[in-house]
Order: sequence, then structure tokens, then C-alpha cells
Amino acid sequence: MPYPKAPYYVLFVLAVIAVGFWPSYFAKWNEVPWQFHAHGVAASLWVTMVLTQSWTAHHKQFELHRATGKASLLLFPFLIAGFAGIIDVTGKGYVAANDPVRVMFGGAFLLGLAIAVGAYVTFYYRALKYRRKVWVHSGYMLATPLFLFESPFSRIMGTYIPAFMVKGPQDFPLIMTTILLSMALELIFIAVICVKFRNRAAPFMVAAGFIVAQMITMGLLGDWPVLRPFLVLIGQAPSSAVWLTGFVIGALTSWAGWNAGKSRSAPVGMAQAMG
Repeated sequence: MPYPKAPYYVLFVLAVIAVGFWPSYFAKWNEVPWQFHAHGVAASLWVTMVLTQSWTAHHKQFELHRATGKASLLLFPFLIAGFAGIIDVTGKGYVAANDPVRVMFGGAFLLGLAIAVGAYVTFYYRALKYRRKVWVHSGYMLATPLFLFESPFSRIMGTYIPAFMVKGPQDFPLIMTTILLSMALELIFIAVICVKFRNRAAPFMVAAGFIVAQMITMGLLGDWPVLRPFLVLIGQAPSSAVWLTGFVIGALTSWAGWNAGKSRSAPVGMAQAMG
């Protein structure tokens, strides 16, 4: 099976999520807004699902692998809705001006989140469409945790590395610095994967394109005036409508990807393995 060390990589991402979000989320479970739970629970379940998919494939537990894969069809709409929930919090904080970080980086955060949603829709659709091509399918599924690595790792840097600690508004620019450095680490990881697996790692090359797009737009276009009307629109829209928009996008992706993969023929053994 492809990527024999993949379960360890996914476990590492889970550990980074736990450590990075512990102070601001897990330790304040009863204090955070519902959008944080909608995103945190769905994202954690998604990475756990990818871990299960990778482990079952490598241990030839194909029935469980197939069942987990089908369950992801139901989970994916909640994953995208969770991202939409964070977009909603970003817009609400920007409009209310009650969060200086979101006021300063609202545009950048919106761009980064929108690109992440686009990446997830692309990866999951293609993973489903090519689910009987094991290298393509596994590559796209394993690329998805990368977009859940940057945020918690940047928080780890800002919490435990003195040079990146935010002690007041004067240090707010360090937030973007840690985000961009975390994305640079993702690109280094992808480069190692591509050197080792060459053309078979094409899905990770696609991921690199999305990450570079995030870095450029978040680093250079965060103050773009065009973004303000979108932030205001999100900030004034009902939170349920923003969340539901993400859910619909995710549901349509599950439906379209699953049906796109039905018409592709494959050897019987591989079809049974990938479901």
C-alpha cells in the first residue's frame, strides 16, 4: 500500500491539534462559541477518520476501510460547515470590532479559510472520483490533514517559543509570522514526500499549490479593500445561514464525488479494497 508511514504522520497532526488548541479550546470547552465546537469536533473526527483509513488499508482490513470511507460521505458536509462556522466568527468579530486580532487579520483569515475550503472540496472530490486508483485516492485523503496543521502549530509557536509570543497589540504581527512559518513547514514536508515518491505524490503537489496560494494572499492581500464587503455580509448574515451554506457545499461535494467515481472501472480486487 502507498505511504507506509502515513499513520504516524496523521497521529502527529492529531497531537499538534491537541497541544495547539488545548489552551484556547479544549481547556475552555464550556466557554467557547458553538461555531468552535462545530469546527473542532468535525475536524478532529475527520483526521481520526483519515488515520483509520490509512491504518485499515495497511493492515488489509478492507471491510472496515470501506465502511469508514462511506461514513466520510456523511462527515464531510459537517467538516465544511465547521470551516464556514469559523468564517462566520471571523466576520462577526470583524463587524462588531470586539476582537482586535480579527479586526486586524479579518481579511487574511477570510482568504485563508476560503482557500482551505476550496482545497478540501478539491481533494475530497478527487479522492472519491479516483477511489479505485490507490495512489491517487490515498494521496488526496492524506493531504487533507495538512490544512488542519497550520493553525494549531502556529499557536504552539506563539505559546512556547519566546520570540513568537504575543504579549500585547504591538506583537500582533507575529501571529501572521507564525502562520506563514507553519505553512512553510508544510511545504518542506510536501517536498520530502515528492522527492521520495516522485510523480505518485501528485496530490501533494496540488496541496502545495493551495498552500502557496494561502501564503501569498494572506501575507499580501489581507488588507485588500474588496474583502471588506464580504466580511460585512458575513458579519450581518445569520450564523445558521453561514453554517448551512458550508454544509450544502460539503454535501454536494460528497454526492458529486461519489457519483463521479461510479463510472470508473477497476480490477475486482482493488475495487473491493477501496470500496
